Amino acid sequence: MTTDYNTIAQQYKKAKEQLWRSRIESYSMMKLIGDLVGKKVVDVACGEGHFTRKLRKAGAAEMVGVDISERMIELARAQEAQEPLGIVYRVEDARAAVAQQDFDLAVSAWLLVYAHDRAELASMCRGLSRRLKPEGRFVTIACNPDLYAFKVPDYRKYGFSVTLADHVFEGAPILWTVHLEDSSFDIENYYLPIAAYESAFLEAGFRDFAVHPLELVPDPEAGDDRPFWEDFLKYPPAILIDCVKS
Repeated sequence: MTTDYNTIAQQYKKAKEQLWRSRIESYSMMKLIGDLVGKKVVDVACGEGHFTRKLRKAGAAEMVGVDISERMIELARAQEAQEPLGIVYRVEDARAAVAQQDFDLAVSAWLLVYAHDRAELASMCRGLSRRLKPEGRFVTIACNPDLYAFKVPDYRKYGFSVTLADHVFEGAPILWTVHLEDSSFDIENYYLPIAAYESAFLEAGFRDFAVHPLELVPDPEAGDDRPFWEDFLKYPPAILIDCVKS
């Protein structure tokens, strides 16, 4: 199964309101990305523009969002019309052999997880390389391959569930079921080992490949709520990756 975002776009946008998105996902991503002032940035697989808008508000001098889903881009453009930030949105396939571009930074939330195999992953990495200038940086959040190595806890209290195949193999499905107040929807990712990611980026002309853990931002109003997040942080369903184009 390949997830059709045109049919779940509105639900996916709603899912961005789940607490783990702000307390862990956005915080971890933005902390790793760091200073954006004066940088030309592209958000690849931008969806409805959740991170694209955050990046622009954080100081990106020029901001472009691209996604393969026409419906997602429609939602992103609608929000841009409602709150103009000077962001350009385009329908593009991350795997496409685009003309060489000169972005300082490429960011992607949940792109690499849709590679069914190493060949498709390699095409994504080549596409990312084409978008970056030399010494340009890539930062992403992706599904944690170690999900197949540890006992997966019940993530339902965070707003989602994860279902794995009965054994691990390259291309094995990782099914996320996102639970909203009035509905739920599925997103299918695919397993590849970390070694496959590192190899694909090196072959695409990147260096300094590194994996980083997720972090929880404290919430003074919530008090010490780390026990609630213990399963998420001890058995993280996602990881951060960054690397630099040689």
